[in-house]
Amino acid sequence: MFRRKLSALDYHNPAGFNCRDETEFRNFIVWLEDQKIRHYKIEDRGNLRNIHSEDWPKSFEKYMKDVNCPFKIQERQETVDWLLGLAVRLEYGDNADKYKDSTPDGAKNADNTAKNAEPLINLDVNNPDFKAGVMALANLLQIQRHDDYLVMLK
Repeated sequence: MFRRKLSALDYHNPAGFNCRDETEFRNFIVWLEDQKIRHYKIEDRGNLRNIHSEDWPKSFEKYMKDVNCPFKIQERQETVDWLLGLAVRLEYGDNADKYKDSTPDGAKNADNTAKNAEPLINLDVNNPDFKAGVMALANLLQIQRHDDYLVMLK
């Protein structure tokens, strides 16, 4: 569910992240704050880093208020998604020049798509396989044979 955002943030296990596992969730929140969001000063992260404390949920709730998260602590998936979105925005802001010139994978393939849109343009009409294919198609469609294979295709 969060794999793409986790991958974008270089999380160590984007495919295996389970936000329902309490320990993994708490470690993830600490990693996200320490590495990506950095809302608190390093010395103020102690309560959040103490993942085995009984007071951790209170610390996390305070953290959510401090970063203006609109979700409640019980809405874990929504909270994780929102925090990941915040982290991605901050990561982009920190490295805007790095990402400015990058293009999405779809844009890179746009030229190839345009080339492949007309597959008949690149056909070699003198290829024996092409001629055999046209003959087989003519037989299937019961089209009268012609000496010129291109005329038969029309």
